[in-house]
Amino acid sequence: MSKIEILAPCGDMEALYSAVSSGADAVYFGLDIFNARIRAKNFTLENVGEAVRLCHAHGTKSYVTLNTQLYNRELATMLEYVGKLYESGVDALIVADFGVASLIKEYYPDFEIHASTQASVHNLNGADLLATTLGYSRVVLARELDKEGIEYISKNAVPETEIFVHGAHCMSVSGQCLASFCMGGRSGNRGECAQPCRLPYSIGKEKGYPLSLKDMSLSTHIPEILNSGAASLKIEGRMKNGAYVGGTVGIWRRLVDQNRSATKAELSTLGALFSRGGFTDGYFTNRIDKSMLGVRSDEDKEASKGVATTDFELERVKISLEAEFFLGKASKLTLKHRSKCVTVYGDIVEKAVNAPMSKSDIEKNLVKFGSTPFVVENISIEMDEGIIIRNSSINALRRQAVEEFFNTGRKAREISFVPKKADTPPAKIKTAVFNNEGQIPSNSSYFDICFVPLDRYTGNKAVNGIYLMPVVLDKEWAEVEAMLNSAKKNGVKYALVSNIGQVQRVKALGFEIMADYRFNVFNTYTLEYLLSLGFERAVISPELSLAQLRDFYGHSVIAYGKLPVMTTHKCVIKDTFGCDKCKGYIKDRQGAQLFVEGIYGHRNIIYNSVPIYMADKLADIAPYSHHFIFSDETQAKAYEVIEAYKKGLPTNLGMKRIK
Repeated sequence: MSKIEILAPCGDMEALYSAVSSGADAVYFGLDIFNARIRAKNFTLENVGEAVRLCHAHGTKSYVTLNTQLYNRELATMLEYVGKLYESGVDALIVADFGVASLIKEYYPDFEIHASTQASVHNLNGADLLATTLGYSRVVLARELDKEGIEYISKNAVPETEIFVHGAHCMSVSGQCLASFCMGGRSGNRGECAQPCRLPYSIGKEKGYPLSLKDMSLSTHIPEILNSGAASLKIEGRMKNGAYVGGTVGIWRRLVDQNRSATKAELSTLGALFSRGGFTDGYFTNRIDKSMLGVRSDEDKEASKGVATTDFELERVKISLEAEFFLGKASKLTLKHRSKCVTVYGDIVEKAVNAPMSKSDIEKNLVKFGSTPFVVENISIEMDEGIIIRNSSINALRRQAVEEFFNTGRKAREISFVPKKADTPPAKIKTAVFNNEGQIPSNSSYFDICFVPLDRYTGNKAVNGIYLMPVVLDKEWAEVEAMLNSAKKNGVKYALVSNIGQVQRVKALGFEIMADYRFNVFNTYTLEYLLSLGFERAVISPELSLAQLRDFYGHSVIAYGKLPVMTTHKCVIKDTFGCDKCKGYIKDRQGAQLFVEGIYGHRNIIYNSVPIYMADKLADIAPYSHHFIFSDETQAKAYEVIEAYKKGLPTNLGMKRIK
């Protein structure tokens, strides 16, 4: 078994010191923009070089998160940032946005990129497609995968895989959450998540926390995860302090090195560092039930006080020096550390007129490595008698050796970048997703394509499109493919595809494919990538404003419907309403009701409390195709909505606008 990587989170330099000193093989951190933990302290372009040097001196890799969705106007700045990160020696970028990934590979083809968990990769096809089309060398797998799913992908995929093993869980499938955006205007896809999943909700007369998961910990499954085929074990926690990072990494380092699971005492320590009423391994073990829920209690906070130490001493790196100072020749210094060796040359050595230098005089200046990570362990100086060399020259020689040791040989490109608009726009059409065939009204001919969920399609003649489930695991593909073949034989022509792992299989069956909003199209380069895969058109992200939509003429905007704010792998309905129900409502603190619906695979979709409504604002969205989402509407209500859009009628009900 090759060495498996322990990957540690770092929100600031204190956490970085703690991670490296506690034995992390690699660390990941974000800058002050373009990262999904924008509220962490984060690093800047001014200190990222220091962070990378510290890591590399200790043999630790450094990965930078560039894992948010970007607008067109941000792409030029992004490329400037990437160039500076490239020069600094960052080992890899963690990237969610497919358009951003394509640009990085265009301008910096040798810069390693890892697919963020925000890319929603939960099957083998998704992992392989990202590797072969965008050059991702690693894919961070969805946290919802069980042991068998992780093993299957990790042992068969083109890219290597990374799995989350410890830390906070999102209730929603990663990259598929619009809750913070819809409920408070803070986009989780843009690094501003306000964590509405941690808030209380009412179910009937009861109040609870049906969306708050305990933190995950797979520390009791060490032999299994070490044999899973995964290349990297990721600890979550860039919002946490150095005590959490160092303490957690230290325990995981010990467990991995000893190939054993955590003891009760170690679990207790991990829980004291941070937990929400304990830990869960529910997804990994496929025990998905109410026991996965948890909140951070006063007892949890009290327990953390006893371990809140940041006393993680980072030892300096021992190096060897070999120096030569011969009369009339350039001074020479060789710095050695492990297998790395660099040699630099300085000023010419001169003959002393009055006071020649001794070895001790030279050594005293050579060993002053000050703020660098180094300390001299061995030094060898060869020199002629009666020579002189200025102290400033010795200092410059030492600094030159350090610079050469960390020299990456990388240079940022001169880039003149102007983002382009989408190519020839597709013909404008109207499309709709109906949750079931019984919802489809008699006036549905208003739409060019009527989609229903694939698993609910029974042959209704009004239906000419099927909607792919948001999540299809590898073990579910045989059943899903059988349903696809049946729909195709029945004359269904179109497929609304939800995930990167579905593209090739659906396209191969002969469907004309349209990309759902779940692909998070924020910029024209993401759209261009999807079109290159064979998509005819795409539903643009509902997070874009009218001004930002102007680059996407002809493609679809969500003109009506309650946005799905979460897609959950854990069944909220089972825990709150019982398995005999397939739908229900939960109420937030403001009294807004969120529709919860059971979908394929015992998963759920949670919808926003109010719909997007643009019937009286059709002029604003005239340049685009229009996409409708019907969730809990009755057939009569769906009929009424369609008529309102035909006539451009306003509504006096609660609504959300595209502005």
